[in-house]
Amino acid sequence: MKPGAHIMISATARLYAPLIVLFALSLLAVAPSGSGIGFVAGLAAGLALMLHALVFGAAASARAFPPWLSRVFVALGLATASVSVGVPGLAFAPRIVEAGAFLLTQGACALVIVALFGRAPTLRDGEW
Repeated sequence: MKPGAHIMISATARLYAPLIVLFALSLLAVAPSGSGIGFVAGLAAGLALMLHALVFGAAASARAFPPWLSRVFVALGLATASVSVGVPGLAFAPRIVEAGAFLLTQGACALVIVALFGRAPTLRDGEW
């Protein structure tokens, strides 16, 4: 394929990736807590990362959401969910649990994407 042949795919990914993240954050903000919505919103945000990695490659995905930030998200999500589960008397504890599940799932999705895409050899356009 010619260079620049993927301009529609990259333009579409640039359009839809922020919309997917906005959808994930709106799920987290609007849906009732206690229904596992933090996990679902984290998967939706992971979908945006997967779209970015598929279109722009593993290196661009690692630059956009570095692995150290993924590890920080996992640690913060685990700590937030654990602390808020331990204090059930707070009025907003279920929301904090959902936010922790969101951070944990988002970070785990990013680490899985980096692990899977980082191992595959790069196929150049001229090779096929």
